[in-house]
Amino acid sequence: MTSFMIGPVSVEVLDGEHAIEVVPPSQWHGDRQERPAHAVLANLKAGDGLRAQVSLVRWDDSDEVSLGFAELLAGPSDYERLEDAGAISPKLVGEKLVARIRALRYGKSGRATGAAVEWSQIDEWAGGDAQALVATLGATRTGSYGVLLPSATRFKTEPAIEVPLADPSALFAVYALTRVVPIMTGYGKESVEGPNA
Repeated sequence: MTSFMIGPVSVEVLDGEHAIEVVPPSQWHGDRQERPAHAVLANLKAGDGLRAQVSLVRWDDSDEVSLGFAELLAGPSDYERLEDAGAISPKLVGEKLVARIRALRYGKSGRATGAAVEWSQIDEWAGGDAQALVATLGATRTGSYGVLLPSATRFKTEPAIEVPLADPSALFAVYALTRVVPIMTGYGKESVEGPNA
């Protein structure tokens, strides 16, 4: 087990992979059939009462990978948004995962959705140099998406991270910083209110 603090969030990455069956994101609007997969799990905790588990899932019959919400165990209701928003879909490149980094941001509708983010904002959430912090957690490269994934045709200038498939801890750190912390702080809300603000 690997445990660390990233910004205001405690992350505990559990050892090993767990065999599961779940619908891949590519089929949410398709056949919606569960498929065999393997998941690495991480527990997230925060001072506002958040207790959640997230999973990095790789399907057995494809190269599809997704990091997203698995279960909200406790915490303010704003975190329920993680049930249907905020998944990270890294690309499998050899034995590495390359992920474009976006952050949840509240919009005019009052719902948090994925939005472009800069490294400077991620640094603020991390309380320091986020790229250096994720490097200490095993990220092999950070930078822009177009550099880390040369085959990318869109979003080339957005922040990105590369992690070894065998040690995705840094990817869980990015999830905590760009999904949990924006909800915790009300990122994008015109007037901050409620238990997470």
